[in-house]
Amino acid sequence: MEINSKVIGILGTAKNTGKTTTASYLLEWSNKEGIKVGLTSIGYDGEDIDNITGLPKPRIYVKQGDLVGTAKQCFSVSEAKIEIVEKTSVKTSLGQVLIGKVLQGGLVILAGPNKGKDLLCILQKLKKEKSQLILVDGALNRMIPLINCDALILATGASRQTDIDLLVDETESIIRAFNIPLREKQKISNQEIIQHHNNIVIFQKNGYKRQLKSHSLISQKTLSNLIDSIDEKETEEIYIPGIFQDNILKKISEQYSELFKGKTILVNNPTFLLVGTRDINHLMDIIEDILNKGIKIKTLYNLPILAVTINPFYPKYSRFGKDSYEMAWIDGYQLYQKMRNRLALPIINIMGEESPELVIVIKKFLNINK
Repeated sequence: MEINSKVIGILGTAKNTGKTTTASYLLEWSNKEGIKVGLTSIGYDGEDIDNITGLPKPRIYVKQGDLVGTAKQCFSVSEAKIEIVEKTSVKTSLGQVLIGKVLQGGLVILAGPNKGKDLLCILQKLKKEKSQLILVDGALNRMIPLINCDALILATGASRQTDIDLLVDETESIIRAFNIPLREKQKISNQEIIQHHNNIVIFQKNGYKRQLKSHSLISQKTLSNLIDSIDEKETEEIYIPGIFQDNILKKISEQYSELFKGKTILVNNPTFLLVGTRDINHLMDIIEDILNKGIKIKTLYNLPILAVTINPFYPKYSRFGKDSYEMAWIDGYQLYQKMRNRLALPIINIMGEESPELVIVIKKFLNINK
């Protein structure tokens, strides 16, 4: 089957939200279709027993011919028989990341790189081995490298939030964050701006540039330096290449909106905004307030979300039981309906009868017509 290699990140909002189940579902479908699959992850999240809840966690079952990019120590504890095809220069706390080809099926543990440039290296290696579809396991607290993917599937559920309305609110906010508009083509190219990845840069209408020493906007000191460097009439764009914390964004909205009015705050990609907040709904409220005050926020990169998979299961704390947690569920039908009514994306209960819809979404993304 002719497929141009694509990379899909599976972004879980918490443990037990179903990202491993989603990845396993796609892996099984791909194997049936004869699609060559590569697998890796951002960091390590593959324990047999959840180290928080003590409940069993699924690992990923790979079949003969699948490719993996995982740390050296994971090879010896994985059930699958894997042949090492390349040793990479990427190192993790579990050892060097190796590229392997599955010779005999079995469960595998994934522990991939934590940094974006290292993930890019592993993706290139998997593509070199002719992977047609690469799946990357990720999570909200380690999502920044996922910007190297071509698209995302968002996996969320009761393990993140048992209040269905709050869960739907948050999911909508995450999707809105990933839909922050891209910077349009201008006199200063995006490529030129990206070169300033170590510094906040102020671009002026007259072509003049001012650089700050910091690359993230997470402290009052950096904000003060930025305020002092902005020219009220000449400044056009302000590029923040690193993390942008929501309390700083709030100060801009509340105290400096007149100075920033008409100007564009440019972030590298939405993940740098999302990791700078503990409350994604609050972040999006601040952004909406900023926009209403005439300040523009744009990104250099964005990442399409193809679908949202939902999981009504959650580990419930059992105060008097033998174990600390027991299995529990919220109303899956209500969760599905409320997500579907609010979000303009395919909503899929990966364990439910809607799961084949995910195949339709992925086939469209991969441009498979049959």
